[in-house]
Amino acid sequence: MMSLNRIALNVIFCIQILLVFLLIAGDRIVLPAWLQVAGRLHPLVLHLPIGFLIFLAVIHLFPKHVDKDSLQRLIHIGLVITSLFASIAALFGFFLSLQGEYGTDALMRHRTAGVLLSWFCYALLLLHRVDEKQRFFYGFGALTLVTLIVAGHTGAVLTHGQNFVLAPILANKELTVENASVYEFAVQPILDRKCFSCHNEVKAKGGLVMTSIDKFKEGGKHGKPWVEGKPQESRMIKAFYLPLSHDEHMPPDGRPQLTPVEISTIEAWIKSGADFEKKLNQFADGDSLKFIVASFAASKSDAPVEEKTYSFSAASGDVVEKLNTPYRSVFPLFKDSPALQADFFLKGSFQVEFLRELNSISQQLVVLNLSKMPVEDKELEFIATFTNLENLNLNFTRIEGTGLRTLEPLANLQTLSLAGTSVKAGDIEPLLSLPRLREVYVWNTQIAEAEREALSKKYPDVTITGNLFSDSETLKLGKPRLENDGVIRKGELISLKHSMPGVVIRLSKDKTDPDSIKSDVYDKPFPATESMVLKAKACKDGWFCSDVLKATCFVEGIAPVNVELQSKADVQYPGKGAEGLTDMQKGFADILKEPSWLGYREGPFSTNFDFGKSISLKSIVISHAENIGGFVFPPQEVEIWAGDNVREMKMLKQLKPVQPTGYTPNGVEALPIPLDSGGSYRYYRVVARPLAKLPTWHNSKGERGWLFVDEVFFY
Repeated sequence: MMSLNRIALNVIFCIQILLVFLLIAGDRIVLPAWLQVAGRLHPLVLHLPIGFLIFLAVIHLFPKHVDKDSLQRLIHIGLVITSLFASIAALFGFFLSLQGEYGTDALMRHRTAGVLLSWFCYALLLLHRVDEKQRFFYGFGALTLVTLIVAGHTGAVLTHGQNFVLAPILANKELTVENASVYEFAVQPILDRKCFSCHNEVKAKGGLVMTSIDKFKEGGKHGKPWVEGKPQESRMIKAFYLPLSHDEHMPPDGRPQLTPVEISTIEAWIKSGADFEKKLNQFADGDSLKFIVASFAASKSDAPVEEKTYSFSAASGDVVEKLNTPYRSVFPLFKDSPALQADFFLKGSFQVEFLRELNSISQQLVVLNLSKMPVEDKELEFIATFTNLENLNLNFTRIEGTGLRTLEPLANLQTLSLAGTSVKAGDIEPLLSLPRLREVYVWNTQIAEAEREALSKKYPDVTITGNLFSDSETLKLGKPRLENDGVIRKGELISLKHSMPGVVIRLSKDKTDPDSIKSDVYDKPFPATESMVLKAKACKDGWFCSDVLKATCFVEGIAPVNVELQSKADVQYPGKGAEGLTDMQKGFADILKEPSWLGYREGPFSTNFDFGKSISLKSIVISHAENIGGFVFPPQEVEIWAGDNVREMKMLKQLKPVQPTGYTPNGVEALPIPLDSGGSYRYYRVVARPLAKLPTWHNSKGERGWLFVDEVFFY
């Protein structure tokens, strides 16, 4: 027993010395993986000294219940254990702090409190051995308890943010759609519940602070987490949809996850421009965010949610798990409920087969969300087989209304959403007699207000919601949208669309912003022979013109018969090798490890393209990523070589692309390289060098940049 006591005392003493060293020089230490694991045990270990210290304090309140000798031995053993685990907790806390991203001031306060607590526990142990009258022991014990409270508080601030404990009772101004912006009313509360605990001014994972609007706009190490008008290209939206087990899924596994409604709200906010100031009545009627938030406001209530019971049996967990994909989410309506909800995502990847695969849960499916999917009337007959369906969302689909009658077997249908479709009054009338139907949303359809009112009078049990707002002030239109997805194939036409009837779309094909008077009017889909940057805006009398839509359209070109990499990509980002450069599969600038990307940093991208015969090219377009926060820039220099023999090629073109002058949204950009030689060659070589040094304005100035290429097009 004496040897164990001596070993413990020596270990405690050594850890105190190590803590002093770490407090001075810890930030310059790089941890090996096994010490990183030890650091993550800090939350587990820290509870032991807390419990023992409180236990020892309680023991001193009842000294008469234990004889003196036994009490002294018990206290000594308790102090040894307390001091040992306080030291280990402080040490592991240091290891953990070197892995996370926390505010410097808050981290230093918690570090200091943790080290002081370790020292004070050790001092208590020594005082108990030498202070016979225990005058100093009790005073120091009180100081140690105070330090314990301070260390616990500063740790809670790091983990949960400021005012975590008092937040429920702090008086907050009640937000309404009238006195708050859409961000304050609908988006910020979601981020507060699900994101702020890891992205605040004290603890900023990825360098991203969301609690301050100004810092949220600045973004983190990977730039801004959203791309205005493009939720599917926004880093934060992709993080929501990644599998729960993925390292980049947010919020991380173990934290409260966003619901589909919450994700849809943030998606709509980003699609509407990610504006932090605009109130609900300032958004155009054609903006889906106005519909989502207005519906949320109308249904907002303090009444408890009633968990409905169902008579049908639950689907097996294996079946439900198999149905969950990056394009579709299937989950119970609430815990232990057999009723299921299915949501679909990524319009460009939608396949009718994804919908038909839900046949295995046809009895359990109660909520089906197909909003914005390219669903047509012919799919409605299959949807009618979901006999227990209560809520069907077909907003902004391609439904025209001719197939709505096939939904008449849905006797349990309660809510039907048809906003943004082409349905007419006669199309929905057969469904208004369904026995349980109570809500139908026909906002922004071809149903006139007079027709809606007539149907409402004829079917008083059904609330038919048309335009949600009527406001005399001038509002701004939402941006037009590009209907094409991925690479535009030969013969495919570029198509633009706007959800508001009667708008005029002005466009520009020369990278300049279109104006509302002189720019070309888009009247029908048009062909494209080469990749281009398309800009468009929507205008209508009585409305402010929309913001400019910028879209890079990659167009299929001449395909080589063989591709050969002259330089290997970085081992972390090998992509699919040479074949990935001409497979027409585009990458996302936020997910650089997907197989579309080849990444280069230490050496140039150099690839030979064999066309099988001599051809004359007018231009070559390199599709590359821009992710400024992730060190991904355009190439520093590009060379084009050509010849009829790969060993004897001459340089046709050399250029230095314009580099960004500040942080920009992540995106996939086209780098056009015009060729003026007029010659014909069988072999062409493209050489692109990554940026040698990041610019002085970059947070990591002087470091090497990355170059990521996913496609090369030839015209």
